[in-house]
Amino acid sequence: MNYSDVELLAPAGNRESLRQAVSGGADAVYLGLKDFSARAKADNFSLDELGDAIEYAHLFGVKIHIAVNTLIKDGEMAKAVALVKEAEQLGADAFIIQDLGLFHNIRDITNVPLHASTQMGIHNVYGARIAEKLGFDRIILSREATLKDIRDIHSSVDIEIEAFVQGALCVAFSGNCLFSSAASGYSGNRGKCMQLCRKKYEIEINGKHDKGYYLSAKDLCRLPNLKDLIDSGVSSLKIEGRMRRPEYVGESTAVYRDALSALRANKKYDTDAAIRRLMLVFNRGDYCEGYLKDGTENVIYPLVQGHKGIKVGTVNKVYNKKVTLKTDRDINVGDGLKFIGKDGETGGCRVGNKDAITFEGNVTAGDGVFLTTDAKLINDISDRNKTLSLSYAVTLKKGHCANISASTNNETAIFESDILVERARTAPISESQIISIFEKSQSDYLTVRSVKVDMENDIFLTIGQLKDLRRKAEKYVVNELTKKHSSDRVRSKRQNICTLPGIVHQNWSDDCKILIQCNSLDMINELHSSKSFDGIIYSPKDYSDFESLEKVFSINSKTMFLDTPIMARAKDLSVLKRIAQMKEIENIVANNLYAIELFCEKNILMGSAMNLLNNCMGLKKIVPLECDKSEQHDYITAFSRMPLMTFAHCPYKNLRGHCAPDCKGFDGTLKDERGNVFSLTHYKVGYCYSHLLNVRPLDIRNELKSNGRERMVYDFRDCSAAFAMSILDGTKSDIEHTHFNYNKQLK
Repeated sequence: MNYSDVELLAPAGNRESLRQAVSGGADAVYLGLKDFSARAKADNFSLDELGDAIEYAHLFGVKIHIAVNTLIKDGEMAKAVALVKEAEQLGADAFIIQDLGLFHNIRDITNVPLHASTQMGIHNVYGARIAEKLGFDRIILSREATLKDIRDIHSSVDIEIEAFVQGALCVAFSGNCLFSSAASGYSGNRGKCMQLCRKKYEIEINGKHDKGYYLSAKDLCRLPNLKDLIDSGVSSLKIEGRMRRPEYVGESTAVYRDALSALRANKKYDTDAAIRRLMLVFNRGDYCEGYLKDGTENVIYPLVQGHKGIKVGTVNKVYNKKVTLKTDRDINVGDGLKFIGKDGETGGCRVGNKDAITFEGNVTAGDGVFLTTDAKLINDISDRNKTLSLSYAVTLKKGHCANISASTNNETAIFESDILVERARTAPISESQIISIFEKSQSDYLTVRSVKVDMENDIFLTIGQLKDLRRKAEKYVVNELTKKHSSDRVRSKRQNICTLPGIVHQNWSDDCKILIQCNSLDMINELHSSKSFDGIIYSPKDYSDFESLEKVFSINSKTMFLDTPIMARAKDLSVLKRIAQMKEIENIVANNLYAIELFCEKNILMGSAMNLLNNCMGLKKIVPLECDKSEQHDYITAFSRMPLMTFAHCPYKNLRGHCAPDCKGFDGTLKDERGNVFSLTHYKVGYCYSHLLNVRPLDIRNELKSNGRERMVYDFRDCSAAFAMSILDGTKSDIEHTHFNYNKQLK
């Protein structure tokens, strides 16, 4: 990979962040509009603001990627498609898409490159192949992808690869977190995550207890891995942060620009110093590299859930809500401080008087002092402003229209006005007056390097006419430069593309209406003769137990589906490839795009984790748990303990410091501050994974039956056979349950 070809992609939640991204050296910026943005709480951009933003960015050769990356309801689809068309007309350079239905609707009507959002969860070569077949131009990898996965994708698929290098890390697998939605109806997949992962929880696993931020992941920092990522095939390095301050955007962009420049020049780069720069603008948990080298890396930081900054000393003395500090650097007025003890954060302050620092909290002597805001640094970052330098050549001849040539380093635009130059009747205009007017720019991103005037001596123009000439010349040169960028825009290479309905086989009996889902062989043995259901979705606790898999699929008389795991990375794939060759397995449930390619010879039921919220493709599916509308041929989950999150990290290793003995799994719980208890369950492919289950089960079987729905799924994972039968035959009807969002309005 040529380091000069690597794109640095920065976030912008508002206009000031966009300015900082451009000033920091971004090659491209991604931003959201007021609708259909996965960061709905950011300021975002109206269409009018988008036009101005694109003009500004294109003036400096910076691309604008538009995030239209939420799940779309059927009733919203026309509006979303229209939004894409309008943004394309304004000059958008790419669209970031999560919803497969939206992609299906816009793929053939736009030439703008389409990028598969990280929310689609593409993380291995099989998912990348499907994305390529469908016509995506780029995949934005889920943060769980390993270096091996990235290398395999790059060597096997002709598709651009984008990867996150800095910023917030979701603890749950990309696109499949239902925690916020289950608790409030505000969906993370719709851009309205409540960030419940950032709250405190009491954790218990196999008898060991602790309390802290056990769902709060450290920030991602892959600065030390930059060369590995690029050498593996990543062509776009993405900084997360549309919700963060403009100073964060500016400094993180500048740091990665410096690092890339050093790589390109084959120069040594002080990574440790650069990381300290990053930590000052935002540091959650001292950073992690994600799962690049370790598929179960501990990414949790339980002590502090917000910005930690950098440690600069300790508390020397506490008195009357004031502290004296022992620090290795000066503390200045306006600085922000956080105090952290052995059990977590104890207090904080903004310094008003550095000789008498007051604080809020319960600070004690010996607590660590962390600098979270460096006032001078913030001011320095805010003052950065990238400008375009212009040189004017002004030609004024009697009887001719004024002619203005405006040049940048590489381009020249010639503006011929409609203002006729006249002979002066009294006092002629002077050269110095002309220069003085043209030296002043109305724009904060244009500066004037020089003004040359070619004029006759006895001419006259009013001051107002000269100022109007300058304004029109500025506008003209900006338009010419942005038009040039638009004409140079990369167009999509989509060709020989297919559709999911064209490659997904769905040939099982229409009489298979009631499905049960379980992860216990004992339950299958006890219930397989029951007439209360027609088929079984088997979710193994250990996918590498091939003998049991062959047995359960060969002897069962019911229609059997294998539930494929949401994640399938490096070590997992050798397990799943062997399963794909088993002739006993005819049907699978696909919970991620990769399964469609890896199990292409099987019948495929689209799983709820595929997030097919709308009905644009007409495939048979288990509707997403967030869905509030479905078709008659869809399967609806009638009962489930509802997996809210799927973890790549190991909670057992996180709490106890080592893996469970012989990797036999664990039982655990998380309790929130209101006393709600969530269950942790474990399963294994090549790596170990775990689910966080909701406090109460979803139970809408009565509503579905009363509405005449026939196709249902009963999720009995981690339940007993007796309990399952009591639900199926209706004898168990008094359980405390939730209705979640089905037939309710999802926000």
